[in-house]
Amino acid sequence: MKQSRVKFAFNDNYNMNCDIDELKKLGFQNTSYHNDLAPSYTNSKGNIQVYFFDLEDESIKNEGIEYKYSILKLDEHGEYLDDIGQVNTFDEMVKLVKENETNEILQEYQDDLYFSTHQCANHE
Repeated sequence: MKQSRVKFAFNDNYNMNCDIDELKKLGFQNTSYHNDLAPSYTNSKGNIQVYFFDLEDESIKNEGIEYKYSILKLDEHGEYLDDIGQVNTFDEMVKLVKENETNEILQEYQDDLYFSTHQCANHE
C-alpha cells in the first residue's frame, strides 16, 4: 500500500502509514487540529476518530507511542467518549472502525427496543 506523507506541525514528511486516497474512499474526513500531537481522520458518521502516528517523528518518539493508529469513540457532539484500541496495520484499524460502527447501530436499536417495551408496559 502506498504510504502518504504530509506536512504536519514541524514535520514536512510525516508518514500517515496509509494511502490518504484510500481513507477518503472509505468515507473518512480530515479532522486534524493544528495543536494535536498527530493528524486525525473521522469516519463518515462522525462517531469514530483515528489518530495516525508516524513512529519516526520526534514528537511521537518523545511520547513513547509504539502503535501507528489510535481509534477513539466520539459522542454525538464529536467529543472524546472512549478508547476503542491501538493497532499497527491499516487493515486492523479499518476492521475496528467497522466493528464499532455496527456495535453503535446495534446498541441504538437495543436501547430503542428497551425504551419502547418499557413505555408500553407502563401504559397497560
